[in-house]
Amino acid sequence: MKIFFLLQLICFGLLSANERDLSLSLKGSFTTGTRFLYNIDRPNSYGEERTISSNIGYGADVRWNIVWDRFFLGFSVEKIGAHEMVPVYYMQSDIPIPFDEGFELTTMELSGYYVVPISSEQFKFYLGGGLGTCDGDRNFSIAKIKAATVSTATYLGIHVMTGIDYQVFSRLGVRFEIKFRDPHFNVTTKFDQQVTEYRGKQIQLPQGEYVTKINLFGVNYAGGLFFTL
Repeated sequence: MKIFFLLQLICFGLLSANERDLSLSLKGSFTTGTRFLYNIDRPNSYGEERTISSNIGYGADVRWNIVWDRFFLGFSVEKIGAHEMVPVYYMQSDIPIPFDEGFELTTMELSGYYVVPISSEQFKFYLGGGLGTCDGDRNFSIAKIKAATVSTATYLGIHVMTGIDYQVFSRLGVRFEIKFRDPHFNVTTKFDQQVTEYRGKQIQLPQGEYVTKINLFGVNYAGGLFFTL
């Protein structure tokens, strides 16, 4: 549904290209940190956390020049994910048990961009900000048994950014952008089985539902190509 919505916006932009300056960009991104806060529904356990420092993403956005030549309106979609495995001596086991923690997140953002006056035809410096939503899921497993997702909560928040466009050719350029935002969402998970076997050992899996808050608190760096239509 999200991809279909994005395609609709792109098609609308293509139909309007004769009247408005329009660009489409494809990008890769790196977010410096994601924090996992565990058992937030259990006050006695609150405070346990883990951080993953390498979060890779990719996405696309479309921008229209509206009202006047220094203001653009844009819509973007980005998918971000990461995972990290840590061996843990769990439940008095005498061998390390792999704890694999990770997430997948999809953001959809509506932004406004202002091109600052020091820009030129070749270099455009801009400031921006707007609103966005995110939907995500937690990918957590113990001894290669994945926890099932019971429910997730959608996040609505704001973002600010700065960036630069360099026009290499008349319709092709490169873009670098830094974005500040604080997306977070809660995920409720549980294991559907009580025990599993790992390397000949019976491993007891946690029972009951657990709520984890996943927070991308780091700075988002993105770079890619844009095409002027």
